Amino acid sequence: MTKRLPEATPSPCNECPWRREAEGGHLGPYSPLDWIKIAHSDSPIACHKTVVVTNPLEGIGDWDHPKIRQCRGAAIFRANVAKTPRNLDVITGPVDKESCFGTNEEFAAHHGDEDTITPMDMYTAYTHDGGKR
Repeated sequence: MTKRLPEATPSPCNECPWRREAEGGHLGPYSPLDWIKIAHSDSPIACHKTVVVTNPLEGIGDWDHPKIRQCRGAAIFRANVAKTPRNLDVITGPVDKESCFGTNEEFAAHHGDEDTITPMDMYTAYTHDGGKR
């Protein structure tokens, strides 16, 4: 039996990178394009404030930890860009283009990557095969 994913936080946290008010460029180890691709995948995204590092050498947490929650900001962004993950336990919504980014391009521009992301990068973010159709 597959374990269900935890619920999402009630609202995006103050530091959530998916919020329009977030400080630009603070994305941890991933680039804006990496985050866009993750958001367009079927993988859950954890709220960074709820991750408890369980493997310090690799800096990773554990989805089984009772404190971890899915990121509401990422869930809103997914709804804003009409991404519905195939895994129904991955939270999406509600649509809110006022407080969270409404497009990939807005997210990339805010976090300082608008000049390095090409139209092909955006295309591959939407495809499950990396654009190899």
